[in-house]
Amino acid sequence: MARLISPIALLAFLSATPAVAFTPAARKCPTTFIRSTAVEAETTEATASAPKKPQLTRFDRLKKSWKGPMPNVDTSGVDFSYGDFEAILDESLVAFNRNDIVKGTVVQYEKAGALIDIGAKSSAYLPLPEAALLQGQTDGIEDLVELDSEHEFQIISDEDENGQLLVSRKRIQYAAAWEKVASLQVTDDVFDAKVVAVNRGGAICLVEGLRAFLPGSHLTGRIPDGKTFLVKIMLKSSLLMVY
Repeated sequence: MARLISPIALLAFLSATPAVAFTPAARKCPTTFIRSTAVEAETTEATASAPKKPQLTRFDRLKKSWKGPMPNVDTSGVDFSYGDFEAILDESLVAFNRNDIVKGTVVQYEKAGALIDIGAKSSAYLPLPEAALLQGQTDGIEDLVELDSEHEFQIISDEDENGQLLVSRKRIQYAAAWEKVASLQVTDDVFDAKVVAVNRGGAICLVEGLRAFLPGSHLTGRIPDGKTFLVKIMLKSSLLMVY
């Protein structure tokens, strides 16, 4: 039979029970929290102050994987010496200098350019901005040069630590465009120019791939904004300024 507990006895029991018994077990001690925070701060500071490993060059990677000199081999029965090999190698290597014009073949696409075989120790690199004089905003390297196609390139850098050169196709096209514009000025020919922008002062045109300014005072009629079309221009009489 269940026993009845009087209210007075219940109050006496509760007052005698320690308050710690009703404290949540998951409650953290402030001292423990401070210690863990200090340890995390020390770990973060040590990681930040640790020196970064320098990036290895191609030569350093090859040097690291070198297994030592090859054992001596008897070459007395061979009619070809290391000296002969060195002489042939010197004849095959061509010295390349900055601003030289060379022929090369597109052999591989890269993320922001292409590799060009120009006969050097390693393939030259063609950056995307140097791939062509005229480029659309969404053009990729595959839109400007085709694989296995041969072009003329201008060397625009010295060899880096890996023996690679930077080349440009745009600068050759730029020089050719200026020569064409100069000849048009001498002969005073009439030619077509594509209007790509219009402002208060006149129109921006493309002449042989170069941006040219046509003053508004030399325009006949109004050119609608945002339109791209062809106009005929006489170079001397219209004061066309190419830049």
